[in-house]
Amino acid sequence: MSRRLIVSEFVTLDGVIEAPGHEEHRDGKNAWALRGTSEDQQRYKEDELIATGAILLGRVTYQIFAAFWPTAPEGEFKDRMNAVPKHVVSRTLQEPTWSNASIVRDVAREVPELKAEPGGDIVVHGSADLVDSLMRLGLVDELRIMVFPVVLGSGKRLFRDESDLSHLELVQTRSFSSGVVLLTYRPALEAPWSEYAEEYAWTEEHVRSMQAAKDPDRVLASVLFTDIVDSTGRAAALGDAEWRRLLNRHDRVAQAEVEAFRGRLIKSTGDGILATFDAPTRALRCAIGLLERLREIGLSIRAAVHTGEVELRGEDVGGIAVHIASRALAEAGEGRVVVSRTVRDLATGADLTFAPLGSVGLRGVPGDWDLFEASAS
Repeated sequence: MSRRLIVSEFVTLDGVIEAPGHEEHRDGKNAWALRGTSEDQQRYKEDELIATGAILLGRVTYQIFAAFWPTAPEGEFKDRMNAVPKHVVSRTLQEPTWSNASIVRDVAREVPELKAEPGGDIVVHGSADLVDSLMRLGLVDELRIMVFPVVLGSGKRLFRDESDLSHLELVQTRSFSSGVVLLTYRPALEAPWSEYAEEYAWTEEHVRSMQAAKDPDRVLASVLFTDIVDSTGRAAALGDAEWRRLLNRHDRVAQAEVEAFRGRLIKSTGDGILATFDAPTRALRCAIGLLERLREIGLSIRAAVHTGEVELRGEDVGGIAVHIASRALAEAGEGRVVVSRTVRDLATGADLTFAPLGSVGLRGVPGDWDLFEASAS
């Protein structure tokens, strides 16, 4: 009879197994298991170790164990850990330095050979990559998952996103005084089946409804982009403090002008604004007004307006209409307002004039676009 291969893990509620002790964690969140260990848990782990015939580890976990256990606090646990045979899976490790340790190069061939040897069960600790390989090869006979009531939020998880589908059978549960729960699983012989899988199966109508709900809210809007001409040169000439004061005045003027035309200021772009309006005429008149108001405080800007469908993303907006307006801004000269044909066709006002700029390609936008320079007499 072959001995079993058992995966025994400390796991957080969000599936992390990294740094249960004082080894390094990328965000410093280590020793979470040690802090949550109670006396009855420790007795369980001592009994588990005594019954262990051999330990199988991945290279990283082996190096962590090998750095700690030879000089760990004296006691039976340390003695047993150092005495039990260890097998480390590695293609690069040349010579194991820990007592009673040997190297496994070929998991698919050598681990079944180890299982066929006489002795107690083989236990795997940590070693997420190794566990993944053992699961895929069907070599795991039991999983003992000790779940700690802590959410780490980062760290290496036991089961990877691309792990194979595995069905398990719960064979035992146990809780400890610390609130930790031990879940013991064995591979299931067949996939589970339930009448509810058919009763609550999704229809095509459900799928269509879900897809519709997942689509972002879309509305028709007129998008205005502006930016300050030669902002880098102005900042260098004025100095940081004076430039910041001028930008603050810019922001106040822009906010007031957008509100005057019933628009919504989405955000500052550093040296300009992004705003949306419910009508192209309001967006266009706001752009023209901004040219005049900002010129009065010594700032020259350029602007672009496009009307199209935008995606509402909380406080932000996105979508192709925003992209088109942004690219059209690059075609605007100092003190000029550039608009798309859509704006020209929809904007109203006898004082508005539109000078054609020709058909241009906008970077990242399919096709050619007719642009116009807009002004008010």
